[in-house]
Amino acid sequence: MKSLLCFIGFILSFIFSFSQNRFYVSDIVQGKIDSARYMSAITYIEGIEKVDIDTAWSLFPKKAYCYYKIGKNKEAKECLKIVEEEGYDTDLSEYLTMYYLIDVPKEKEELMERLIFAFEENEKKFFNRIKIFRKSDLKKFANFVDGYIAFLDEEDDKTIYNIIAAYFYYQAGENMNAYNKLSSFIDTDPTALSSFLMGIIKSEQREYLSAISYFNQAENLGDKTSDLYMNRAKTKGFNEDYFGAIEDLNIALKKNAKAEYYYLRGVCFNQVLRYKYALDDLNIAIDMCDTIAEYFNQRGIVFTNLGMHADALFEFQTAIKMNPNLEFINNNIGLAYEHNGQISKAIEHYKISIKKEPYYSDSFYNLGRLNYEREKYKTAIKYLEEAYLLNAKFGEITHYLGLCYAKTGKIEKACYYFQISIEAGCKSAINSQTEFCSEQVSEEEVID
Repeated sequence: MKSLLCFIGFILSFIFSFSQNRFYVSDIVQGKIDSARYMSAITYIEGIEKVDIDTAWSLFPKKAYCYYKIGKNKEAKECLKIVEEEGYDTDLSEYLTMYYLIDVPKEKEELMERLIFAFEENEKKFFNRIKIFRKSDLKKFANFVDGYIAFLDEEDDKTIYNIIAAYFYYQAGENMNAYNKLSSFIDTDPTALSSFLMGIIKSEQREYLSAISYFNQAENLGDKTSDLYMNRAKTKGFNEDYFGAIEDLNIALKKNAKAEYYYLRGVCFNQVLRYKYALDDLNIAIDMCDTIAEYFNQRGIVFTNLGMHADALFEFQTAIKMNPNLEFINNNIGLAYEHNGQISKAIEHYKISIKKEPYYSDSFYNLGRLNYEREKYKTAIKYLEEAYLLNAKFGEITHYLGLCYAKTGKIEKACYYFQISIEAGCKSAINSQTEFCSEQVSEEEVID
């Protein structure tokens, strides 16, 4: 009896260790896949085949995927054949099998049935799982579904096909095609996910109110994820509804305390002049993830707003070390140097900013303003006119243009720009107009 119990214990411990081993090797293979070491994963699985064929077969869906990623389609198909024969199917092998059916005309109906089944089983899982494919292959799937739709009868309900095609197009980065597909059913048969994607696309098109409406629709249809609230918050921020964005980010943070969400809320607090709250959030974001240049750049912006220019310069310099191509960083460094009295260094960085971002008006304006202060009026005019072309709504630009022309004796032109500046809401231009243009106004009255 004692020996029998020992034998049973041995068998159970063997089964347990075998089960543990299978999970262990699967994690190793997945780690290699996640780091794009596909050949290493294949070699590792082949090593397991020599000592434990059952465990190796359980890894064949991953092996097939690795072959797919390195373009060895014949080998991938052979792996999938063994997976099917030995009963080791997974959703990964199922999706790969669907991919290899695209080019088999006689399997068109089966492929469409498999796609519909996978979609109906779990729409969000389907959307996320198809990300395993290359963008070119995602477009291939989308074209296949579009081709299938073309052969449907006029009276057939095409909604499910359009949704599937839309998801393939979206994951392929073909957002215009995704938009066209989503538009065909979004008003009559929306889902939470399709509404969410339409919100993202509308936000990218800068149709912010429409985007928010679709995010609201997604929420009403059951999407309560932190991702929804984060994206709606970003859209509200683009639409300058910073308090609304903060409310959404509060919800997102309760669901998932991510560094990105603290960063975004910090940006919003800065916009509504709540600098202490902004710094608190940015400090948390940086404590959680200190490798993202944007976080340090934003903390520098808050320090600038607080008048802590030395601290701001340190943050901007940290950011540019992390990412020399960070947008507008040289302009920010220029401002910090300017506030610290280092004008030549400020000018140097404004000029670098112009070369890197010739579409950004602030650096042209800053150079124009500094040249005006140094009485280099012709140079100032050159920069300010460029700034005006890029941002006609910023009244300070035309105010300085008016001042430059006034200093060079071109009063009529100066008064023209003062008036534009006043209309753009620049109050300081009123005093300049009074100072330089009163004589011109009097002359006009005499003529009248």
